[in-house]
Amino acid sequence: MTTTHQLSPYEQFRLDRIKRNEERLASLGLAEAKQAIKTSSSRRQPSTPSGQLNRPKRSSSTMVTPSPPSRSSRRLTHKPVQYEPLMDDTTSIRKKIKLSAKKKATTSSNSNLKYAVPMDITSSPLSDKEKAIVCKKIEGDFLGKFEDYLTNVDTLSYQNKRNVLRQITKLATGEGIRYDSKAYGWPENCVFLGGIKVGPTDDILKLMDHGRECEEKWGEDHGNGWLLSHPLKKLYMFQRYLLEE
Repeated sequence: MTTTHQLSPYEQFRLDRIKRNEERLASLGLAEAKQAIKTSSSRRQPSTPSGQLNRPKRSSSTMVTPSPPSRSSRRLTHKPVQYEPLMDDTTSIRKKIKLSAKKKATTSSNSNLKYAVPMDITSSPLSDKEKAIVCKKIEGDFLGKFEDYLTNVDTLSYQNKRNVLRQITKLATGEGIRYDSKAYGWPENCVFLGGIKVGPTDDILKLMDHGRECEEKWGEDHGNGWLLSHPLKKLYMFQRYLLEE
């Protein structure tokens, strides 16, 4: 018994549309071109997957591994460090050179500058009674008692105490104080109280005024006051301490 397969309306519509398209291609002369495209497509080899090229494989023996850059030590090769200053550095250097040249010119022009020491520079404002009190308390050991004062009463750091004692010792022995800084030092032969011995009964406030005048005349102290100002202040406070103790 033979069963006839009945086409669905959709299948019948599809077949009719294909037939109409083929007839249209034939009328346009494109039926043979369509057949040629199908034939060439069937003969085409499978395409290579994307990203894979038919390149000859390299054997592991022929592959060259790049060597890392060699390291060298500047210290071992004795090469000097190359320093290139920044713009700010060069500007600062130029300013320092100009200031140094200006300072040298000023120093050379004032090399014979002298400052007259007042005649009453060591006159004492103390009464005879006050002088006697001070002399009795120092017991002939001015610098020793002054060091004890800086150690136990008006305490300073070790370095600052050393600076003060050094400057006051120069004044007590008559050596005087010079400012020997290369950049800001005083002109030649300019010495604060050179040849004059300073003691604990002298007019310390007048010595401080004289020191400021010397700095104005010869050059300002760039050591934060440890050239004259601080040592003389400590000496004055020591004098007041002896009188008020």
